[in-house]
Amino acid sequence: AALVSVAPIRAHGAFAVTRARAVARRSDACDGRSLFSGDSSTRISQDIDADAAFVAGMVRFWLDEEWQFGAQINEDIGQAAGKAYADAQRAMAAEGDEEEVLQRLVMSIAGDLMAFDFSDSFVSAFEVANKVIEMLMLRAGSEVCCVSEEDITREARYLASLETPP
Repeated sequence: AALVSVAPIRAHGAFAVTRARAVARRSDACDGRSLFSGDSSTRISQDIDADAAFVAGMVRFWLDEEWQFGAQINEDIGQAAGKAYADAQRAMAAEGDEEEVLQRLVMSIAGDLMAFDFSDSFVSAFEVANKVIEMLMLRAGSEVCCVSEEDITREARYLASLETPP
């Protein structure tokens, strides 16, 4: 697949240290399976179903940590986000257009999630879509502005939870 350049965010001060820790923590976790490649390029996913499952699980895990652990609405939102992600990826692959992948993903995911009933949750379609992009960028080792230590380490906690029997 062709690579599309995305301008990286420049790190300054304490953020640079946090960024360095995030990259160090993530170096073994990605194994090239994410949507992204490197700090300044993107591509359309080569394994849409696996990435959609990752999105669904990470969104559920995020909501479980932030709001109410094990709430059915968290699972439902995660599944809806994973489906919206997969639908967006398939549409971009069919078009063969790899321009502005992140921008197109966030708008497509948010648009699809607008039909979801968020009334039993504390989040919205755009908040979830933005969090999905943030998670994917962190997974790829890209610089992400204004994330907490919890955001940076969430993937490791999520993956550890998959290895721990219920």
